[in-house]
Amino acid sequence: MIMNVAWLSANKFGYELLKEAVKLKDVNINAVITLSVESRIVMYDGIENHKWYEFGKEVYEVDQLNDKKDLVKRISPDLVIMCGWREVIDKRVLGIPKYGFIGFHPTLLPIGRGPAPIINSIMYGFVESGVTMYHVSGGLDDGDIVGRERYNILESDYAEDVYKKAIKAGRKLLKIYLPKIIKGNAPRIPQDNTQVLIFKKPKLKNNQIDLKKESVEEIYRKIRALSTPYKGAYIRKGGRKLIIWRAELE
Repeated sequence: MIMNVAWLSANKFGYELLKEAVKLKDVNINAVITLSVESRIVMYDGIENHKWYEFGKEVYEVDQLNDKKDLVKRISPDLVIMCGWREVIDKRVLGIPKYGFIGFHPTLLPIGRGPAPIINSIMYGFVESGVTMYHVSGGLDDGDIVGRERYNILESDYAEDVYKKAIKAGRKLLKIYLPKIIKGNAPRIPQDNTQVLIFKKPKLKNNQIDLKKESVEEIYRKIRALSTPYKGAYIRKGGRKLIIWRAELE
């Protein structure tokens, strides 16, 4: 059986996983759906739209998917894979593909539901995280789990380091479980709602370091969390901004 898959993403995480998906047997990526240039600017780690055309697939640029129900029907995928997409998808859209939507989220759900998972994982001081592959249900990252892949977050890890670990974990999950989804024998494990932690959306104004209120440890985590590929933590003095990309904690 060949499964037609539509790829829904707007960031580097989804782009790197798509590189793996196009290699898989019995998988046909029949469309890529990404954010329009105007909408992509709100992404912390959005990838330039021309990159999606490298795969030789039909590419559709939208402001949000919930307004494009007819587009999903026209593409007619068996499955939609979503990774690096900030919109909560309506159930009326989720019900279009025969096998629904599968999401990838860079935390060990149900811990870390919500936005900016890599930034928040470092800011919270997590020493372990991972990627969860799950059934998208219409809530905030609350669908049944297909699989999880763990990795450690070292005190010396910056956002880019954790990002690379997330990509490696996501690729592994994709190779293990997408064939099982195609065969109809993939796990489906309900999330433990007693363990839920919901991340808050970071605000750009919070990128500023508060030397009076924040501890040295908090400042160090902020610098690491907001480093490349994000906007960077900074201090202001004399009307100028100093962005700090690296630091050492002694």
